[in-house]
Amino acid sequence: MFDFTSYLNEDKLPIMNRTQFESVTEQIGKEQFRLDLAEYIATERPPFPFKNYTRERMVDNFLKLKSFDTSINLTPKDKLERKVFEKYDDYEHNFDKYGLGLIDCSNTYNICSNYFHEQLRLRCPCYSFEGPAEVWEKGNAKEVWSILGALWRGISSKTLDHSNYLGAIRLGTYIATQFKPVVAKAVYDMTNAERVLDTSCGWGDRLAGFYSSNAKEYIGCDPNPSTFEVYKKQCIEYEKILGNSNPKIFEVNNKFTVDGEKKVTIYRSGAENIPWQNIDNIDCSFTSPPYFSTEEYNKGGEHEEDQSWHKFNEYNKWQDDFFVPVSLKCIERSKHTLINIMDPKVKGKRYYTSDNLINQVNSFRGQIGMRIMQRPKNLKDKEQHKEFMNDIYIENVWCFSEEKDYDYFHSTRKQTLEEFF
Repeated sequence: MFDFTSYLNEDKLPIMNRTQFESVTEQIGKEQFRLDLAEYIATERPPFPFKNYTRERMVDNFLKLKSFDTSINLTPKDKLERKVFEKYDDYEHNFDKYGLGLIDCSNTYNICSNYFHEQLRLRCPCYSFEGPAEVWEKGNAKEVWSILGALWRGISSKTLDHSNYLGAIRLGTYIATQFKPVVAKAVYDMTNAERVLDTSCGWGDRLAGFYSSNAKEYIGCDPNPSTFEVYKKQCIEYEKILGNSNPKIFEVNNKFTVDGEKKVTIYRSGAENIPWQNIDNIDCSFTSPPYFSTEEYNKGGEHEEDQSWHKFNEYNKWQDDFFVPVSLKCIERSKHTLINIMDPKVKGKRYYTSDNLINQVNSFRGQIGMRIMQRPKNLKDKEQHKEFMNDIYIENVWCFSEEKDYDYFHSTRKQTLEEFF
């Protein structure tokens, strides 16, 4: 095995600059390098290369998000200059026919929620993959080797450091998705929402978007006891940033409430079991529910049985007892309901989740495309690669509203008119 001793940092993680990385690659070859690195990690167990943001950086990121004008990331469909690509080209309610516009946001503001949830998220199993942090910390050399598969493709700068380890892992395996807080803020701004509902709090990203927006009250739920504890920390920190020097949390019966600069109520419960009789007059219900069994939240943890992937472990059961009834409750109680979900595909089988829901209601108003960054392809032609990376690929945000002619892109149109005059 290659001797990494002279390249170790204080955590005993191999770190190399460009010259060193290229020299070792040339000396032993890519595949041997990958094998020896995996063997070293599985034997010595250096800490996983989490980003480990400082509180100062989180605060700065949150404040920048709070002051950010989300309307600059909105484009009405009639102003789009490139074709929009969906994961599936056979949706009944496809973007070409039902598209309203595009939200195109970077991940610049992800730090303000990832600061709290990064370690939990990177331990979450997805599809048939174990969480990469779990593999790194407990897997054998072959398993570690598997998550380093994109090492050279993932490291564009040809160095070996924390950022590029994560870049390679992100390309080489599946990582539980972080939702962009700036997209949540954009949606709350688009709907002029004051009271919002989030039936799958996930990794706290829409909570961060709420706190950075003009909305005043957030109601949410999630059955994961680990994230439930972290939501409290998020609220306390955001309250302090907003000027509440002594935020207080009131907790009873798997529910906590914060009543400070903003009001937050979060239930440690699946959305199917929250007290719906107490939830009404919602301005905007916005969530990104579990894509059936795509991501296995809290697998092996306390109250795993409350997670939808475990509790509703057959698709028809998940659809009929969880996704559809929860979605209908949101639509009934909200002026606007926006649901970010693509048809899940598990073990090669696609389930027609989105069109099935839409065909059960009369309040569907169209879909908004939420732009996503596609994974790089091995295209030798640089111009082809550039063109591919510039194409617009989206996840779908399905829009339901009691207002038939509501214009979600009114702020952008208003801005354009003001500039014209």
